[in-house]
Amino acid sequence: MAEPDPLPDPLLDPLQSLFAVIQERQRNPQPESYTCKLLAGGDNRILKKIGEEAVEFVMACKDREQGAIAAEAADVLYHLLVALAHCGTDLDLVYAELAARRREKPKDALK
Repeated sequence: MAEPDPLPDPLLDPLQSLFAVIQERQRNPQPESYTCKLLAGGDNRILKKIGEEAVEFVMACKDREQGAIAAEAADVLYHLLVALAHCGTDLDLVYAELAARRREKPKDALK
């Protein structure tokens, strides 16, 4: 049996590393895993959590609580990664989209 691919180094790319863990949970569910419970809940559970976490992030930003902002941002990113995995969308596609947007020149810059 082939060895599983090693997980990406979390210090080099923490989002890719977390995404790899989420995909591993998707392939090999573990009953006690929160990620597996989210994935088993399907669209409704995953998307509801994104909404809840986004509201918590907005409220932390409104209150200018730096620690809470960072924690809620991490929660939003985690739940977005779960949704990407659930939908079969690779994180590399998101990275490619962000890179493409950086290469585009703003329309008003031509004036």
